[in-house]
Amino acid sequence: MVWVKKGLTYLLEKVQITITPSPDRKLRVFSIRRILPVAVFLLTISTIGVLTGLYKFYQNDAALLTVNLIELKGVAAENQHLKNELFALSQDTEVLKQNLAKLIEHNEEIKNMIELDENTQVKNQQVDLTLQTSFSLNQSILQYGLPIGGGEVRFYYQDINEIIKRTRNNIEVLKQEIPTQQEDLKILETSVKRYKDLIAATPSIWPVADKGEGFISSNFGWRTDPFTGKQAFHEGLDIGVWFNTPAIATADGVIKYAGWINGYGYVVKINHGFGFETRYGHLNKIKVTRGQKVKRGQVLALTGNSGRSNGPHIHYEVRKNNIPQNPLKYIGR
Repeated sequence: MVWVKKGLTYLLEKVQITITPSPDRKLRVFSIRRILPVAVFLLTISTIGVLTGLYKFYQNDAALLTVNLIELKGVAAENQHLKNELFALSQDTEVLKQNLAKLIEHNEEIKNMIELDENTQVKNQQVDLTLQTSFSLNQSILQYGLPIGGGEVRFYYQDINEIIKRTRNNIEVLKQEIPTQQEDLKILETSVKRYKDLIAATPSIWPVADKGEGFISSNFGWRTDPFTGKQAFHEGLDIGVWFNTPAIATADGVIKYAGWINGYGYVVKINHGFGFETRYGHLNKIKVTRGQKVKRGQVLALTGNSGRSNGPHIHYEVRKNNIPQNPLKYIGR
């Protein structure tokens, strides 16, 4: 401890320093303790050490900050790319939603077309039209679209790039599938229209508005001719009714002939299309003209006893490709 005390005593002693500026000036004498230069030296060394440490510390922070800034720029660029992708997907989805709406509307129109008239006698017909697409697998996309704009988009536990890739693949599949569905619906619509035209052209109701009072007086086929007494083929159906009972069209068509034919008397012929033709004979008064379009149930004439007839009735024929058919297969009774 003695040497420590001696050392402190030594450092605390004052030392005189004499400065001689020039011969004509006075001497200057300063008195300082020996410890002061040592303290200044130590302080300088410490300051340099601290500054060096701070420089290195902040230099590392600056490098880390630079790296973080670069990463943030990359994230921002990727985020912008994802926003652009989502916006593009949102637009594609909106187009697909509109196309899907049109397909559904078209589908409903075809369903409505298949709703048949009650008088067509088509019973218990089940019609099920469905769009055979993968839309059902993408309802969340098609119904609600993709989130875009204001808020953040978060897909938990999933890779956003994978979601976008999968969604875009689905959209591409749907884009390729929609035209096929549209073409299929057009073909179906054509078939349905043709089917409806066929139904409209097929005779299907009782040929007179007789309020249920008429009766079949002579059937289709071989019979004894009431005038000659010989066997003859009867090409139609005779229905006994009162004079001036309305004769009605049993299907849509165009009047082929309206006038007098020997044997038939006053007669009306209708061309229905698809090979169908109907004939009404022994009429009293005709109410249509050649070339006129008629609808099922429309009044054509009034019944009578004209031509080769032995009482008031109507002779009704159904022909297919000009071959007489049994009218009982084409009437509503």
